[in-house]
Amino acid sequence: MGKPFAHELTLINETISWANSVDLTMLSDFFQKIEGPVYLVGSGGSLSACQFAVDLLNKKGKFAKAITPLELFYLKETLRNSTIIFISSSGRNYDIKFSYKIAIEHEPKEIGIICMKENNPLEELSANHGITTSFNFELPSGKDGFLATNSLIAFYIIFNNSLSNERLKNNIDFNSFLEEVQYFLRKINTQCTFTVLYSGWNKSVALDIESKCSEAGLAPSLVADYRNFGHGRHNWFDKQKESAIISLYAEDDSLLANRTLDLLPKSIPKLMLKSRWQSSVGCIELLVKSFIFINELGKKVGIDPGRPGVPQYGRKLYNLPYSSSLPKEEKIKLSLRARASIRRKLDNYNIFSINKKEQKLWINAYNNFINNLKKASFGLILFDYDGTLCSSEERFSGPSQSILDGIIKIIDNGYLIGIATGRGKSVREVFQNLLPRKYWDKILIAYYNGSDCGFLNDNGLPNKELPLHPSLASIEKQLLKEISNYDIKVEVRPCQLTVEVNDINRWAFIRKLILQIIGNSGIHDIQILESSHSLDIIPNSVSKLNMISFAQETLKKLNLPQQVLCIGDKGQWPGNDFQLLDHKFGLSVDEVSPKFETCWNIASNGKRNISATLEYMNAMNFSDKGIKLNINK
Repeated sequence: MGKPFAHELTLINETISWANSVDLTMLSDFFQKIEGPVYLVGSGGSLSACQFAVDLLNKKGKFAKAITPLELFYLKETLRNSTIIFISSSGRNYDIKFSYKIAIEHEPKEIGIICMKENNPLEELSANHGITTSFNFELPSGKDGFLATNSLIAFYIIFNNSLSNERLKNNIDFNSFLEEVQYFLRKINTQCTFTVLYSGWNKSVALDIESKCSEAGLAPSLVADYRNFGHGRHNWFDKQKESAIISLYAEDDSLLANRTLDLLPKSIPKLMLKSRWQSSVGCIELLVKSFIFINELGKKVGIDPGRPGVPQYGRKLYNLPYSSSLPKEEKIKLSLRARASIRRKLDNYNIFSINKKEQKLWINAYNNFINNLKKASFGLILFDYDGTLCSSEERFSGPSQSILDGIIKIIDNGYLIGIATGRGKSVREVFQNLLPRKYWDKILIAYYNGSDCGFLNDNGLPNKELPLHPSLASIEKQLLKEISNYDIKVEVRPCQLTVEVNDINRWAFIRKLILQIIGNSGIHDIQILESSHSLDIIPNSVSKLNMISFAQETLKKLNLPQQVLCIGDKGQWPGNDFQLLDHKFGLSVDEVSPKFETCWNIASNGKRNISATLEYMNAMNFSDKGIKLNINK
């Protein structure tokens, strides 16, 4: 089993060169858009990569934590408001697949998968879940031996290049360090215990040294930062004489490292792993140096780290299907769809965490909502646009062909489509470009959150020649005065001001500033609606609900069922669909309100936004009496 470790080291510069050539635009965008806590999940060597990514994300001001798959299971209550990123070289092991299923069940904000193997089992497992984004690379060196080597270097380079502006150069010569390692190893025996000290960027390398020493059975090792070492861990060397220090540091850590080591007896063997760089790039250099140390240590103890041999019980432990051994939730007769739907309403709590009386209320409310949906016959399906018909990646190109096919199917069966959006003519132009003209008079559009309603074939809409609403004119003046120094775009329409930021990392700050300005303005006849990274400011008289009355009048004229099914993504106030989805037949593909009767998200576990919309579309049945929604409880 495995490959000679020394041979894998000869491929490192090739791996660095390859990783530096990979296009990481989409991965960089994924990291940049992360909001809230981040868990990075991995086992073995991948856990070291998780820690390196954590350090990079922390430097970006994001809270991140590296955890194992088992730790994720015990953090279930925190997953819904977090982003989960799974890191695995092959995406194949039981632990990573099981923890992915746990994450899907609890529907975090977003899930990422990063693997060094294309078409891997983890990617296949995620194929039907719209909240997951996969980044899969084909490592030229192939599968690692027993220990993570080239895959780990690739992860470090890819994370660094996605989250940092600095780059590691190719073809680094580490031969001079080899002499230091060999000199150090001559001073110790094969029973030596190592304490690995780190600070700054180098925690992940310290953890990886401990991991490799343990996994390959090379030597016992302990890990501590320089100051925590001073809180008692130094006493190990007074009691256990066969011990040595491995010190990791960069130039800016050198004073702390040297002052710490100078206080120890000179008889204690010390290996200094120093980086020439003070940034994340230096951490990558030290990782490679640590591989050289592991290789030479293997020679000394007579074990090849790349193929150390695994006992039969070790294989059984690795493949242990442990899910049945973990604590179980209280038993209750509820379908997976019902559990997911109620959990979304409870926002982070599952139904087992509330009292029996409230449990019954939610179960009854869910059943009533589903029953009412299934009884209704709809003549028009009214969609929000961004986040419901169109993903953020499709913002400028328009909906996918799958969504267009769903729209065409509804119209071809004799019924109508409505679109309620905060946008203007861009939506009309998109659909006119993507759909044949024969469908245009079957599509109703509510522009600027319902301030202007009409048909897709009416090129005179939205009407931008109307005067600006007086309250919006006053707000516009104050905004331009207060925010002119920021990278902000303000679009002015007769009944809507839209505020967007160009740097999404500044969105939280800008949002607070704008809300403060408007709150202090003294103007009360306006409302503020939010989408992902913009604010729409509109008069109280404007609402996406205006489209429902317009749609029902149209349906009546055409002798079609007058019930309207509303589908959107931002159903929780102040989301821009909160009024629309408060309708009797309000169905969300993402955020829901806490109300019993309306605004439910009944999509399958792990489906969100476009994938949830497609699920609802696929559940529609057509007859001469209207559109029926056929979704099992």
